[in-house]
Amino acid sequence: MAQRRFPIRRAASRDTRLIAKLANMAGGDTLAFILRGIDSTAEATPTYRQMAAEPTGIYSYQNCLVAASGSRIVGMANAFPARLIEREIAGAVLTEREELLRPRTELNDPTSFLLNNIAVLRSHRRLGVGAALLAAVVNEAKQQSFPSVTLHVWADNTEAIAFYLAAGFKELGHAEIPWHPDLPHTGGSLLMTRPVGFERDESVRRRLATVSQDSADERASTSA
Repeated sequence: MAQRRFPIRRAASRDTRLIAKLANMAGGDTLAFILRGIDSTAEATPTYRQMAAEPTGIYSYQNCLVAASGSRIVGMANAFPARLIEREIAGAVLTEREELLRPRTELNDPTSFLLNNIAVLRSHRRLGVGAALLAAVVNEAKQQSFPSVTLHVWADNTEAIAFYLAAGFKELGHAEIPWHPDLPHTGGSLLMTRPVGFERDESVRRRLATVSQDSADERASTSA
């Protein structure tokens, strides 16, 4: 099993550099879109590194799980109670680009456990790492007594949607995002949900095995 080959543990502060690299693979285009509305030269990875190093905050290493191959981190998932999004943005003055993406945040189910980012190094894709991280997030939600796990995925990321459907997720809502020349997505964003008590039967396991796990490695991220 992938969880035995690639043990999953809670991230530590020493992991922030690789967490930032993986987070950038997952949602860097969206964060870069926001940052470049403020500074046209801004890069997402240094910002992720700064946020991951903080002991608190939704992107903190304390809200991350990592998958390892020996001493090397090969995947990560960033997940936390969805209600934390509202706490982070309460009273904040949003930029024009953040306002454009606000419909995604407004879809959030505050009673759920939110999978914000998930990514696997290209060298370790199609080995079950993404599925193992996803299972660990669902287990974390279960341990914290959340009824469901939710995630955002761009509507044009069809491979990711196929992966999540095979894993038991279903569409809960759709956010219309206005077109912008610097935003590399069209069709809006979906909020998908999966009950924590959902048990995969053999047919679901077979479907999950046939779906490209590259899709679990990118762009399941919020705009917060």
